[in-house]
Amino acid sequence: MKTKENWIAETLETLDGVQRVDVSFSVKEAIKSNFNQNKTSSITAVQKWTIAASIIVLLGVNLVSMVHYSKNQSTETAYSSDTKNVVYNEYFSTDY
Repeated sequence: MKTKENWIAETLETLDGVQRVDVSFSVKEAIKSNFNQNKTSSITAVQKWTIAASIIVLLGVNLVSMVHYSKNQSTETAYSSDTKNVVYNEYFSTDY
């Protein structure tokens, strides 16, 4: 345990020699000017229509898959529900 405490102490001692670095006035002003610039970006009409089309395609694919899934669920027989219950019964059975 001493080695871990020594390692922690050595790590903390490395911060003792840290000194503040002086930055020139021109560098400070350049940084400030970069923060103060108002960069506004707007999207073009083509980009708006592309986004709208991709959303419509995504919604369409989701709708088709939901319809397909609901049709498969309604046509399933009692056999599939029994197989689902087998996993539940095996996992949660109290018979040992």
